[in-house]
Amino acid sequence: MLPTPWDVGPVQIYLIEGDPVTLIDTGVKTPESRAALGAALESLGLGLDDVQRVILTHAHGDHLGQAQTLRDAGADLEVWAHEAEAPMIEFFSVENDERIDETNELFREYGVPEDLLREQSERKRQWMRESPPLCEATRVDRLLRDGEALPFKDFELRVIHAPGHTVGHILLHEPQSGALVTGDHIMGSAVPFTENGYLDGPPDPRDPLGRRPRFKGLSAYLTSLRGLRRTSFSTILPAHGGVLERPDRAIEDALLFYEVRIQRIERGLRTLAAMGKDVTGWEIWKALFPKADPLTQMRTRMLMVIGALDVLEETGTGVTLRRDDGVLLHHHR
Repeated sequence: MLPTPWDVGPVQIYLIEGDPVTLIDTGVKTPESRAALGAALESLGLGLDDVQRVILTHAHGDHLGQAQTLRDAGADLEVWAHEAEAPMIEFFSVENDERIDETNELFREYGVPEDLLREQSERKRQWMRESPPLCEATRVDRLLRDGEALPFKDFELRVIHAPGHTVGHILLHEPQSGALVTGDHIMGSAVPFTENGYLDGPPDPRDPLGRRPRFKGLSAYLTSLRGLRRTSFSTILPAHGGVLERPDRAIEDALLFYEVRIQRIERGLRTLAAMGKDVTGWEIWKALFPKADPLTQMRTRMLMVIGALDVLEETGTGVTLRRDDGVLLHHHR
């Protein structure tokens, strides 16, 4: 368990003492985290330079942060990660991680006011200038895909691609014991936010609105969670919140968390539709969170609203139109 500077608390990483010596995730790049990792390894008779392999569940700072630190300490190691996550790992920067301009473009499409985006962006960039980086880029030596078996001397781990929190998030399943390492996909102390952002490529010709292709994180997350129902697990080893001894309940709780919030957004959309209104995602946000500070609390909640609108459109409950100025409008079917 390694310290982080964030409200989520320490991050749980996992050491496999088999052949090769493997870390699953690495913690943030801070002196405190490095000291905690060094002490934990030393208690097992190991040093930082004894790590031979790092498997990354995804590219966020509390998971990727110290991979290059281990290399700089002399470890001759390989870094393995999902193929969709590798570009962020190899070209990591705080600017790329925050994706300010890309997210602003998405928020504009959902009606967020320009002056709010400008002020929020200035605050983000000031924070980036004043805060030391908690992560750095490193080389990815092997690209992982769903269903791959990762061999150790006496057992193997199976890769489960579980997009939602990020595009290339993976879980690691040990079939003999039934243990499942979940990173941030399932946690004991929180439910992860889900990413939502544009992808490269032309618009889908089947989309009458001509929208850019987009990773729809909430929809992908719910699909990933439901897929886990097909397998029985004995224990969940998450990145936060301790060991979870009731995996089925943890999966259902995470599903319920978002299902309740989608239902709330659907009720808000239905209420506004009953008033004869087509509304923007921003207007839904204001109706749902009237006491929230837009400057400090908009981003994550707005991504949730957009994700819920994606789900409602996919299920045929919501309808999306485009206004003359390019902003998307929504109503309940």
